[in-house]
Amino acid sequence: MGDTKQYPEIRKRLTPGWWTHNRRYANYMVREWTSLFVALYSLLIIYGLSLWFNGSETDFLNFLKNPAIIGFSIVALFFTMYHAVTWFYLLGAVAPVKIGRSHTKPWQALILNLVLLVIISYVAIWIAILR
Repeated sequence: MGDTKQYPEIRKRLTPGWWTHNRRYANYMVREWTSLFVALYSLLIIYGLSLWFNGSETDFLNFLKNPAIIGFSIVALFFTMYHAVTWFYLLGAVAPVKIGRSHTKPWQALILNLVLLVIISYVAIWIAILR
């Protein structure tokens, strides 16, 4: 019926930094690692808001004034912006919109989403603080 010999599977061993040799893989891995900072920052803000909503506004403000929280917030801001920009660009590459006979380019989706991000952020800040 056929040969019953088993042949070993030949696999190339990957080094720990295999993803650094290709720019697309590197961008993907960096975007995935930035999501960790986005999640940690979200948990910190949820904790801070829980202090505020439980009636301890001064504890919330002291929490925000902590130098470690300020430093982490700045780092998380840069990682969050990188994460958002790469996802907005990826959205335009994966799901282009057909307008007439042409399709939108990924950079157009990036610009549109960044403009919407700024507008929505301004409205949220205005509702929460400036009104």
